[in-house]
Amino acid sequence: MTRGQKRSLVRRGHRWLGLAAALLVLVTVGSGIALQHPRWLGGPNNEPLCLAVDPTDAGHILRGTHWGVEASGDGGKNWREVSMLAAPTDVKRILFLTGNSESGAMMICAMGRASVVVSEDGGRVWREISLPTGPEMLGAKLLDLTASGSGNLELLTSAGHYRQGEDGAWHFVGVRPPASRDWQRWMHDLHTGHVFGLVGRRTAEGGAWAMILLTVSGLILHGRLGNRRPR
Repeated sequence: MTRGQKRSLVRRGHRWLGLAAALLVLVTVGSGIALQHPRWLGGPNNEPLCLAVDPTDAGHILRGTHWGVEASGDGGKNWREVSMLAAPTDVKRILFLTGNSESGAMMICAMGRASVVVSEDGGRVWREISLPTGPEMLGAKLLDLTASGSGNLELLTSAGHYRQGEDGAWHFVGVRPPASRDWQRWMHDLHTGHVFGLVGRRTAEGGAWAMILLTVSGLILHGRLGNRRPR
């Protein structure tokens, strides 16, 4: 085999390796984007995880699911998805709190796996509330949510028990277990940006789209340059 043939073989091998790497990048970033939008995958496992009945209207029921919150206005016969800007996932606790909003309307809280959302108008508009911060909260799980008699939220996490004050700030109460981490869950949250909240999720998705554009444009340029014959 001549030197020119060896170089040609190396170039072809390099191109095929580059193509395989590009396809791997597309699969990786594509799956990352899909994890940001689980409904694109069809949501095959979206069974109810919790129920909460409106204390002022027995026909108004909310239930938590893997992908958000669903509502029924007829006592549970028919259900619809509750529209939210950033719906929590794996919702395992929903609270109806009477007399906690300035308007006097029903206040509703829903706790997901990594976020807590609240509605102060009976469930029409929802917003995500801030969570306790600190190094110990990195990768911590949300375990339970309740409210004290005064209406202050009480949040149990794998990093400890926190109480929300009148100013909205969280204060550590206690019951901090020995440090431990679910590394598989933590890596999943790091990959999707969940570990940094809504901003992290949006940043991870934007970076994934950028990688797809770069990879596709690189494949196009690779094809064009590969088809050019050396003079």
